[in-house]
Amino acid sequence: MVVPEIIKVFSNLWWLGIIISIIISILIVQLSIRIPPDRRKLLMIFLGAFLLSLELVRHYHLYDLGLWSVSASLPIHLCGIARILAGIILIKPNKIGFQFLALIGSPGALHALLTPQLNHGRTDFMIFEYYASHTGIILTPIIFAVALGYRIQDKSWMDAFILLQFLLVFVGLSNYVLDANYMYLAERPLVKNPMIVGDWPWYILGFEFLGFIHIYIFFKLYKFFKPLPY
Repeated sequence: MVVPEIIKVFSNLWWLGIIISIIISILIVQLSIRIPPDRRKLLMIFLGAFLLSLELVRHYHLYDLGLWSVSASLPIHLCGIARILAGIILIKPNKIGFQFLALIGSPGALHALLTPQLNHGRTDFMIFEYYASHTGIILTPIIFAVALGYRIQDKSWMDAFILLQFLLVFVGLSNYVLDANYMYLAERPLVKNPMIVGDWPWYILGFEFLGFIHIYIFFKLYKFFKPLPY
């Protein structure tokens, strides 16, 4: 059994991951608003294929190390679902997918970057994949909002919260069937995160309450987005 590994907050690796993620995100956004639409489309397809390829390579990497399992390696954590969705909508843009990533995927990925937990242990690839995929989740809706002019719809924050409830039920049932802990619904994660209050099942209520607040905050933030000049 692999023991999850925590990347300590404010450690050298933590800072390196955060700084590189920010720099690359800024460069990609700046590039996406300065190139013609046809090249922007190629850039988005490349980024989408990259995110989807990362997911495939992750499965092969875990299998090669003998670490792959149905109970721990399926992409049904929130960020696993979000990174696959990000890859898909970068290739084939979709407004519903954009709103899911902006309001649900981005808050989850942001907390994952700030308090990293490598569930399959620490290898060079898993560190790279962790930061690249979570950065991609946050970066994707920003590209859609800034470069493509996508806008968050009114009341979408409530739609996102309701959709999240269906997702929690689906993942919760999957955990029961697979004896798993996807989305940390069966057992609290190891990281020290202010969103995690109390033991099971009380911290899930905290997830719900703080999740609703995060969705609404990101809804308000995306309302301020304006397309940058080309």
